[in-house]
Amino acid sequence: MSPVDSLLRSILSTAIISLCLLSCSAVSSKNKAPLSVAELSDYFLDDAFEVSLSAIDAPEFFLELPEAYKSELDKIMAPLEIEFDRYSALRAWAFEQIEDYQFEITETYSLGELNTNRRINCLSFSVMFVAAARHVNMPAEFQLVYAPPYWDIDNKTWINNQHIDVTGIIKRKSSDTDPFLEPRHSLASGLSCINPTFVRSNSFRYVVDLNPAIVSMPLKRERLDDRQILSLYFNNKGMASLHAGDRGMAYAYTKKALLTDSGCAPAWNNLGVLFSRLGELDYAENAFLKAIEMDSDASSARSNIAHTYRRQGKYEQAIEMELLIAKFRNDNPYYHQFLAAQSLNDSDYEQAIEHLENAVARKHNELAFYHELALAHQKLGHDDKVMQNLRKARRHAKGIQKQRFSGKLEALQALVESP
Repeated sequence: MSPVDSLLRSILSTAIISLCLLSCSAVSSKNKAPLSVAELSDYFLDDAFEVSLSAIDAPEFFLELPEAYKSELDKIMAPLEIEFDRYSALRAWAFEQIEDYQFEITETYSLGELNTNRRINCLSFSVMFVAAARHVNMPAEFQLVYAPPYWDIDNKTWINNQHIDVTGIIKRKSSDTDPFLEPRHSLASGLSCINPTFVRSNSFRYVVDLNPAIVSMPLKRERLDDRQILSLYFNNKGMASLHAGDRGMAYAYTKKALLTDSGCAPAWNNLGVLFSRLGELDYAENAFLKAIEMDSDASSARSNIAHTYRRQGKYEQAIEMELLIAKFRNDNPYYHQFLAAQSLNDSDYEQAIEHLENAVARKHNELAFYHELALAHQKLGHDDKVMQNLRKARRHAKGIQKQRFSGKLEALQALVESP
């Protein structure tokens, strides 16, 4: 591999890996008016499953820190009075706890289980941090991060597998010379001028994420309350049970998720999947329709209900839904990125470039598209196109990503121009 190839791969790998790490088996709901227990009962079918909600652990433990964690934090925080110092210590403590943990996408463990299982995902990490923050009187909220969607291996289902992290507002650590708090600069003449970096607020919003690379990515975010997070926890438990082949526990956890938050769209979708596997197609249809009602972007539910319509013999409705899915898919830039990935795997670089150009035409500020365009052009020996697309990627990067691009592009330019 040439030095140019090696450096190019290094630049490209940063964004590709970051995008792959976004999934944490949790998707938020876009809530409508909550359903009452009586209204929800019309969608459940308890007799079809040999399990009851009593089999599920009570949720009181959900945001309750283990005593060992409380003792550690109390000792750490005792000498610290400034809020910023307490935040910094809390952040360091949280990441120290998980240094030897393994990332676990298929299971979400409670705070009491984390230390035993040594496996963690974004939801369980966020619960740990929020619980710890509240124990030491630090403001902390859950936050949903909307990641780009991806398609399953059969190219039939849109997977919207999102990410949870933590945010809050704390006071800045200020001093007499803090430029953020100085509205004017003093001049040698004794006069002063306006400080262009002055920020009127003495507070800032922090973000803590299991994957720190996500913090600087320009993704849509939405605050979630404790009830929504608990519902996602139960939903994830249901997904894990379903993967393990235990339909009874999957149903119990999914029902508990909906009783906790009736607007949890992924729980409605999972309920539909359970009924579909039992052949209860009318119940499956109702659950999928509810998922779509709760989240208009619930394309997994749309794919599922199209399949359900065909099994029911409702072919006109199936075709109508399939056409809608196809249109949505074609209009979505990440679907064309998915097609490009397939072409890259097949070494069809010309086709990959065409798919990526279609993606750019639909979303021009996604730096990953330009990364992959650069990779495809590099395979074809188009050095000018490589540099052109890497510059575009840098243009749409932010924060530390932009700094890294600047340094690596200079190095790449020097390699390209060297005799």
